[in-house]
Amino acid sequence: MLRSEIWKNNKMFKDIAIKETQSQYYKRMNASEEVLKLVDLESKRFGSICEKIICEIFGLGERTSSQNDATYKGKKIEIKCARYWAGKDDCKWQHLEPEHDYEYALFGLLGFDEFKIWVIKKSLLMGELRDKKIVTYQGKQGWWTRKDAILPYLTPIYSIEDLDAFMM
Repeated sequence: MLRSEIWKNNKMFKDIAIKETQSQYYKRMNASEEVLKLVDLESKRFGSICEKIICEIFGLGERTSSQNDATYKGKKIEIKCARYWAGKDDCKWQHLEPEHDYEYALFGLLGFDEFKIWVIKKSLLMGELRDKKIVTYQGKQGWWTRKDAILPYLTPIYSIEDLDAFMM
């Protein structure tokens, strides 16, 4: 057996040992206890829980199929949530599917004491922004985009009134 005493001074181990984790980053930024509980979730569970939280906050209706996450006033919505990368003011929203049945995408970013929410029309997201390579191919898992790249095209949502105004 290779006990830890043998490899603890290995360069590769030292490199990962000093790299700040996502959880450590949120703690360093004084994230609330509620946020820290979400940060530590496995990726798929994180997405599912955050989707449900956002649906409840905005009173969104049930999905119409497995190709969207919610409805609002008859409009189909895809919801994508992300966490900050460790040590950076950036994230990626992943698994965006151009063929799926939705009209709007809500992007959520788990901040240190809040959810930041933005909205965009699918036609812009999967049209012009793919052409401009702001939304890029992820492989079999669909498409993805970085917050820093797409932010100028997103509309922030602070209230249900903001969502109403955007979807009119």
